[in-house]
Amino acid sequence: MGNEKEYLSKMNDTYVKAHGDLFLKIYSNEFRDDTLKNKVKALKFEKISLEFIDIIDKSIKASNKLMHFVVDDTKEVSDYYKKYRGQLDQVQNCSKCECIDCAYECNFSSCGNCLSGCRVKTCDKKENCIIESTKTLELYDDNKERNVEFEILAIVESKSYDKKYILLQEKENEDNKQMYIMTDGLSDTEYINIENEEELENIAGLFMES
Repeated sequence: MGNEKEYLSKMNDTYVKAHGDLFLKIYSNEFRDDTLKNKVKALKFEKISLEFIDIIDKSIKASNKLMHFVVDDTKEVSDYYKKYRGQLDQVQNCSKCECIDCAYECNFSSCGNCLSGCRVKTCDKKENCIIESTKTLELYDDNKERNVEFEILAIVESKSYDKKYILLQEKENEDNKQMYIMTDGLSDTEYINIENEEELENIAGLFMES
């Protein structure tokens, strides 16, 4: 029983809070840009998030009843979470994104630059916007003669160089980090080596600082 209540409490603290933090802001009069609002990745998952909140609330009430039968009150919550985990985690990511509280007119692609499973971590409003990610991608390794899975550590949009950069780390080898210039999106994307040494050092410094 204690573990059930702890699980439900954790889900409530995480996802109910994320829903409120995100949707109260984007529907408020203070949200600066209707165009940006419609680009927020999690906006299309509002119904899923609301249904999850209702399931969590119902399960918590059932677990607190005095006449409590021996049933797993977490099952419906757990099943729904497994089914819609990606969408619910995107709501959480967007709720913590720097763009949501930003009062500046955006110089960057903002939500349009963001991939599912990502959020803007830091932004100086003028020159550089840094996105952190939970996604992975596969690139062909000539030496290993096979595809290798990489974790996306960060993506940088730089106004100074008018480019986007991606920092990758091999999933099975943390010492193998790669940095490339990238084109938009993850499908059919080109990853281009950075030839200019000064450019390489400057962008690497931004990654390190973030």
